[in-house]
Amino acid sequence: MLHEITLEINHGETVALLGANGSGKSTLLQALVDLIPLSSGLVKICAGHDSQSGIALVPQFAPPTSLIPLTVFELVSAGLTNRSSYWGASRLERKQVFEAIDSVGLSKQQRYKYSSLSGGQLRRALIARALVSQADLLLLDEPLAGLDRESVISVVILLKELKQAGYSMVVVSHELSDLDGLFTRVIELENRKIKYDGIPLDRHHQHTDQHHQHPNSDQAGIAI
Repeated sequence: MLHEITLEINHGETVALLGANGSGKSTLLQALVDLIPLSSGLVKICAGHDSQSGIALVPQFAPPTSLIPLTVFELVSAGLTNRSSYWGASRLERKQVFEAIDSVGLSKQQRYKYSSLSGGQLRRALIARALVSQADLLLLDEPLAGLDRESVISVVILLKELKQAGYSMVVVSHELSDLDGLFTRVIELENRKIKYDGIPLDRHHQHTDQHHQHPNSDQAGIAI
């Protein structure tokens, strides 16, 4: 259970979510997308909408391939939020899927079974699935975990491109050295509470105010 978690993610922020195993990082991500129901509190997206449809989770692992042998196109299509089935995509929706796949560099693999992808390709496909949902906030759970060096580089490049494009992101990762320069803010959990919320300390050694100040801007706000 999380305790006294209250935070806001501003539009365009890239946030590192840190903490030891068991500190509540995965629980927080799952609560934000309603995989774990809230016992109290709420999640608000942008202009006060009480909905979690504006948040997309990029999990560390894909769905089991033994259930339905999806292609990359079908996997990414599952991110479309206005349909009950990815097999019934409209022309506009199919265009959105193609564009999302192209944006992560997988156009040549879109008809492949996603089980045939490398680890880095699969991680990029899961990011494309989140992008096609047109969410206001992307949550990425260990996007670099288990990847070889070449795949790490390709995913890091993609994350930096998303930052440049203005996406709001919360990233759980232990590979911070690979993500140098990506984050504008760090949130550290300890015992399922926020221990630290502020600017990355490794780049601001002289900074003494550890409380994160929120500028007046459009927000993908979160409060739990």
